[in-house]
Amino acid sequence: MKHLDSRARVHLEWMFENQPQLVQQLHKAGKLLPHLEKKEAQALRLVDRLKAERGMDEEEAFQVAMESVLAPADGPALGDNPPAPLPLHEQARVWKALDPS
Repeated sequence: MKHLDSRARVHLEWMFENQPQLVQQLHKAGKLLPHLEKKEAQALRLVDRLKAERGMDEEEAFQVAMESVLAPADGPALGDNPPAPLPLHEQARVWKALDPS
């Protein structure tokens, strides 16, 4: 199994806090890794678009992609009724399944 890219790790950490039930559902269905890869690809497409259309440098474009795709600041965890984060023992199980090294 490949190692999770740092961008996928960022999104997974965000999901632990903001979408814990979705993490569990996707993990149980064996679809968590494809979801993370899809989000990573979405972020990279946005970086490329921002660089081409707005002339942003890589770092600036990646920051925008981070804030809009991988770890939005307006996630449910910061709302009025935040979800309970995925328990640490569950997080550890997910990490081990996705990146066993």
